Amino acid sequence: MQLIDFPRLHATGFLIFPRFFWAAVLMLFAAVSPTDRLFAHEVWIEPETAHISKGDQLLADLRIGDMFKGNHLIYIPQQTERLSVLTATGSFDLDPQIGSRPVVTVPSEKLTGMSGELVVVYQSSNSYVQYDTGEKFFRFAEKKGAADVRKIHEERQLPDKGFVERYKRFAKASITIGPDAGMVNDRAVGMELEFVSLARTPLSGAGDELETQLLYQGDVVPTALVTLFSRDPDGTITTSQLTTDKRGIVKVTARSGHRYLLDHVMVRDSDPSRDRNRPVWESLWASLTFSGPAY
Repeated sequence: MQLIDFPRLHATGFLIFPRFFWAAVLMLFAAVSPTDRLFAHEVWIEPETAHISKGDQLLADLRIGDMFKGNHLIYIPQQTERLSVLTATGSFDLDPQIGSRPVVTVPSEKLTGMSGELVVVYQSSNSYVQYDTGEKFFRFAEKKGAADVRKIHEERQLPDKGFVERYKRFAKASITIGPDAGMVNDRAVGMELEFVSLARTPLSGAGDELETQLLYQGDVVPTALVTLFSRDPDGTITTSQLTTDKRGIVKVTARSGHRYLLDHVMVRDSDPSRDRNRPVWESLWASLTFSGPAY
């Protein structure tokens, strides 16, 4: 007979559940979270504030949604391959408790002596979605700039419905410490798809132009569609479409008090024989959040 570890009642009247129970609940939550492209789009890192003072802690949420609005995510180790912070001298990994929200919490003592820019880096593990109709997938791919997916799908003689897509997220967020912001410290970190800020001095004017480069497997991505979301101090969100130049660069005029989100999705075919979930397509999602100058 197998023994089951039931929750016990604490003297205060609250239930105390065994550790494995919470892990199972969080895995269930992850399994039933809406992944359909009609409900969830970009994943990005949302700092509590993009400009922190010396002596403050760094707090940032992981969010999922559309139009720079969305739901908070909790930390689930099984869904996370990388969570770290870049500094001027290197980087350090984060290891939140399971279920933590916000996902990123860096105590002030960990930031002692630091100034300038910090970059929070997140890479998800693989996730999967099965489409009950191919039209949903085609609309999503075409919206993200993969106009030839429908034709290639037909040429590969793939089914019209019931097929699987694998997807993965790569997110960065820029945060500065102190009024003497110092150097900008973003750099390529080896993620398969990522944005890299090319600025090396902090934004300071009312409308500084920020250059950001898109990399795929370490190489620049020219003529790629990039979506820019901008949120002004009143919370109004606008969106525009940009295209990377031959060096994979887009330019954004960053205004004081505004927050920005860059998003790019790459859709590529996948060999179903190399994955037990048998995906026939894969999408890679890259995002970068940053703010205009604080002063």
